[in-house]
Amino acid sequence: MKIKFEPGTRYSYSGEGLTYLQVVLEKITGRTLEDLAQEKVFKPLGMTNSSYRWQEKFEKDFAYGYDNDGKIQEKDKDNAPRGAGTLETTIEDYSKFITAVLNKKILSAKSYKEMFSPQIRIRSKNQFGPGALEDGNWNDKTELSYGLGWGIVKTPYGYGAFKEGQGSGFQNYSIVFSDKGIGMLIMSNSYKTSEIMKYLLETGIKDTYTPWEWDQYIPYDKK
Repeated sequence: MKIKFEPGTRYSYSGEGLTYLQVVLEKITGRTLEDLAQEKVFKPLGMTNSSYRWQEKFEKDFAYGYDNDGKIQEKDKDNAPRGAGTLETTIEDYSKFITAVLNKKILSAKSYKEMFSPQIRIRSKNQFGPGALEDGNWNDKTELSYGLGWGIVKTPYGYGAFKEGQGSGFQNYSIVFSDKGIGMLIMSNSYKTSEIMKYLLETGIKDTYTPWEWDQYIPYDKK
């Protein structure tokens, strides 16, 4: 890993950084990521079809991802669990997780407060690409920040906590407004979903605060 700036001075997503955090946790606890996730999260929430390691039972029922041109992508069955990229789950299971986050289950109130507190302001134009190095006031209205693993936006609903991800043709996005008691989860097996993400959130829960431009979820009719 290369350190590109003084830690704590700027946000930059790093899957490798999350893997490093995983290794630290595994070293401290003497447990694997999969064991910890099963014990602390999956089993307590009844997430019976979730794992960071590809399971034989998944073979009979899984989806392929598709790129922007509709081309099918190779299914990643990497057996090395990585916190940033190998989670296999279902919409039913992950809904249980998001509901638990929304209702502040599993963790202590103190931990939730810390996790959803802004740790660092984000002033970049985009999360990835050249725009990630271009600073400005694009997201000052929502005071876009990052907490501990979650993006944070300030809204009339209170703080909204969001998490997105994509890879191998899959795309997902979730956001919760715990003070309002609402949230939304979007999971798809097509990169093209980014072109309707803004409208799905606006229609589903009147979420006009998600930083869709920063996430580069450019709608199909605005390109």
